[in-house]
Amino acid sequence: MMKGDIRTFLSQLKSGHAPHLVLLFGDDLQVDETCKAVVDQLVPQECRGFNLERYDGRTATWDQIEASLMTPPFFPGKKVLWVENAPYFYSREQKKELSEKVLELWHDGKHDAAAKLLIDLLLVEGWTQERWERLQGIASEPLLDLFKDEGTESAEEIESLLSYCQTRGVDFTKHQGSEDHRLGILLDQGLPEWSVLLLSAVQVDRRSRIFKRFEAVGAAFDLALERDRTGKVSRATLLEIIGERLRQAGKTLDYRAQETLLTRAGDDLRSVRQELEKLFLFVGDRSTISVQDVENVIIDQGEAWIFDLTHALGDRDATAALVHLARLLSQGEAALKILATLTSEIRRLLRARQLLATELAKLWRRGMSYQQFQNVVLKNDGPMLTRSPYADYMCFQRAERFSLAELESYMEALFAADYRLKSGGTQPALVLERLVLGLCMRRKQAAGLVARPVYR
Repeated sequence: MMKGDIRTFLSQLKSGHAPHLVLLFGDDLQVDETCKAVVDQLVPQECRGFNLERYDGRTATWDQIEASLMTPPFFPGKKVLWVENAPYFYSREQKKELSEKVLELWHDGKHDAAAKLLIDLLLVEGWTQERWERLQGIASEPLLDLFKDEGTESAEEIESLLSYCQTRGVDFTKHQGSEDHRLGILLDQGLPEWSVLLLSAVQVDRRSRIFKRFEAVGAAFDLALERDRTGKVSRATLLEIIGERLRQAGKTLDYRAQETLLTRAGDDLRSVRQELEKLFLFVGDRSTISVQDVENVIIDQGEAWIFDLTHALGDRDATAALVHLARLLSQGEAALKILATLTSEIRRLLRARQLLATELAKLWRRGMSYQQFQNVVLKNDGPMLTRSPYADYMCFQRAERFSLAELESYMEALFAADYRLKSGGTQPALVLERLVLGLCMRRKQAAGLVARPVYR
């Protein structure tokens, strides 16, 4: 079984037709939530003190796990053993995948998880406590060699990770290796009727013999998220997850609200989930979530705030633009980040305005609906400016508010502000305030101001 069958598997648990030995792997949030769904199906809340046991597979011995499996539950019903971070599915052939995952976790700020997976990688490579203790304060050649395919730019991150591990102490003798188990015997003999062994893993080697055995009996579930070419969670996957949570909560989201949510919450799954829960609390008993609800509740997780700021610039509304800017600065946003995101948006608008004046001159019509945009402008082509057709549509609508000359003059002002921020000696907030005021003062007929910066 793979991820397409997970709903069927959950529905079969109570009937006793599902495997009693299960492996879940892939996205950590999806794995964690599915494991909790398995527990919810099998063990009532009031019985979990005795009928649910959780182990860390990196430190728990197989004798401990097996002894618990063979011990009947205290209360009637099923007894679930949840073994997290199961290291039983690693192999030396998986070194590249493990090293990539270590750096991915470290880069995402999941430092504890990265450190634990690094130890798993070292155990797979045959490292011992003695060899680990011979390492000095910086990454030695043997350790760097494990990450040689990740590029020299990763060396600094590896050294930081090593330092993080050394300051917390690592005891290899307390970590279980990938071979320290008797899973094959359990697959052959089966589990007692009262026991369910739930294994969750960060990474698995599909080529390993034990994984293939799990796959053959329909006990392995891949919960990895589909990602696009940039490595971000795909739009289709996010929409599927949002739709499922909306169905569970008995809520609906209109199209504009959905697109605003995707833009504002970004593409981090945890962030999207958190923002959905905030929306549910905000709307209360109302079944429909509007775009106004999303705009009131969700701010600044992605780059959606830039729409508000550029809208104010398009209206030449200096007061509103300064209010949006002050809000961002008060929330701790760095001045350079604000400027970089604003510059990226203006570049996108400039590209959109150029397309409207050339390739799309005969196709685009002011006030056209999104459906018309899809049928007439996009036809069979994909997005031209962003990752989303709807985001393209909104970008073209915003671009209508500016002339080419005006956007070009904006770029000059942005470059001047960038120089001032990076050269120092000026208060960042003051630089941005003067920039915003200067942009609002420019008129569409200001073609002659293209080369004039805002600052004198």
